[in-house]
Amino acid sequence: MVRFRVLACDFDGTIATEGVVAPATLTALERVRRSGRRLLLVTGRTRPQLEMVFARWDVFDRLVLENGAVLVDPSAGTERLLCAPVSSRLEPELRRRGVEPLALGRAIYAASGRHLEVIREAIGSLGLSLDVVVNRGGVVILPAGVSKSSGLAAALFDIDETAAACVAVGDAENDVPMLALAGCGVAVANALDEVKAVADLVTIRSTGEGVAQLAGSLVADDLAAELAATGGMGAARH
Repeated sequence: MVRFRVLACDFDGTIATEGVVAPATLTALERVRRSGRRLLLVTGRTRPQLEMVFARWDVFDRLVLENGAVLVDPSAGTERLLCAPVSSRLEPELRRRGVEPLALGRAIYAASGRHLEVIREAIGSLGLSLDVVVNRGGVVILPAGVSKSSGLAAALFDIDETAAACVAVGDAENDVPMLALAGCGVAVANALDEVKAVADLVTIRSTGEGVAQLAGSLVADDLAAELAATGGMGAARH
């Protein structure tokens, strides 16, 4: 009986290097799908940002965009907002305080990490209830409670799967909630130490090569050998 029926992947720094997904990584992901498993992409990018660098949405059963705020079904061509957007009052306040460039999604805002304290002050001055997530030098402003974990949960529900049946792989701070939710959390070799600390497995290779390694192990024996080498599931959670 197959234990892990879903593979959820982060984009930047995980399957992609500087926005590019190597052909070998795509081939490995397609092999996972041919094995009967489902594939999910979970990224902080907005739709336009992802479309600029990656066209193979068809490889995935669902895409979670904007750090958990938007759910896309590529085969049906549908897109669903999973939360109320960040208050429109925030944008002019951030621009007034010099927060530039400022990227706007359907539900989230993103800016450089150098503006972190200014962003927090602006949110406080408006009395807004928002989450601010630091991610590899960037800052993402989200509606309270929205994360890659909540987005992954919505995608799993949409394909009638469970978190226990999911392997999630990532590299940065905003991936931690997703790895914690999944039945098996995996960090690629280039991941931040705090991500590796919560992961059940850490790949030997970095970015796409690490994901290809993970995909091969998933298809070969449902991660049995990898997990046996760590004594079952990783000590971080067990």
